[in-house]
Amino acid sequence: MRLDRAIDLFQGEQARKGRSDRTRDDYFRKLVLLCPKQGDCPPVEDVTADDCRRVLDRWRDSAPGTRYHSWAVLSSFFGWLYRAGVIEVNPMARVEPPMRQQSDDLDVTTVSANDVRRLFDACDRWHDLLCLATLAYLGPRRRAASNLRRRDLDLAEGTLKFREKGGKVITKPLPEEFAALLRHAIQAGAIGREPDAYIIPMVREQRRRGDRDDRIIYYTIKRLAARAGVVATPHAIRAAFAVHFLEGHPGELEALQRLMGHSKIGTTEIYLRRFDRVRAMERVKDLSWGLRFEALLEEAPTRIELVCEALQASA
Repeated sequence: MRLDRAIDLFQGEQARKGRSDRTRDDYFRKLVLLCPKQGDCPPVEDVTADDCRRVLDRWRDSAPGTRYHSWAVLSSFFGWLYRAGVIEVNPMARVEPPMRQQSDDLDVTTVSANDVRRLFDACDRWHDLLCLATLAYLGPRRRAASNLRRRDLDLAEGTLKFREKGGKVITKPLPEEFAALLRHAIQAGAIGREPDAYIIPMVREQRRRGDRDDRIIYYTIKRLAARAGVVATPHAIRAAFAVHFLEGHPGELEALQRLMGHSKIGTTEIYLRRFDRVRAMERVKDLSWGLRFEALLEEAPTRIELVCEALQASA
């Protein structure tokens, strides 16, 4: 079987598993690199471990997560071919995975409660306000937030339905403040009453059919962050939601798991461990060496003048 045909079959398998268009496109771009030239694809059984390594070397200077993901794509592809009986030898079985950073040690962009309030203060239109509020009050992923429609909102029951990663549908209760904001937005005409109207309104007319590009959520938060003078991303707002929930409801990890749409409790525990680690390190704030810096600072100008005089003399 030619490599391009095998990639097409693998793409179909990913579609049946519910992978998004963006994920399948990313897989395709990585896998076609196995072909030496465009349109010149060898039989899939001729691909060697060294061929795989040459492709993976394209990301050798990338972030650890990117290197690992590239390895995982190739490993998944050849593992599927091996299990399907298309190849007798899996070339990726001999390719060691790159080192992967522990989730607790990743440098994750986070925002404090004060930062979130500053972001709200920076909102000057309905699009910005509803975008930020949706993320901050319910913590969805940006794709789920981007494609919320009027039909997903039930103000009588006080719920909002999200379509999360993997085709998962989560109906979340509305916080009272957020529900009040949504009512005002509907009355003001910011949210249309037709079923297909977006909860986070469009800034301009959409050019293509279907679900809109979720990067609009990313760009909106980045613009707000620049205006407010903070560093923030949609995922940072999602993390802030998780921390804020744990502060108000200590120990309610299962409830947070359902709200975040995590399949495994271990994923939710990452937020809890980061939260607990930050709280534990707060204890350093009462560390004291018994020094009086006021006295040292009073003498500092004199010491600086002596150093300057010594430098002038040596010159």
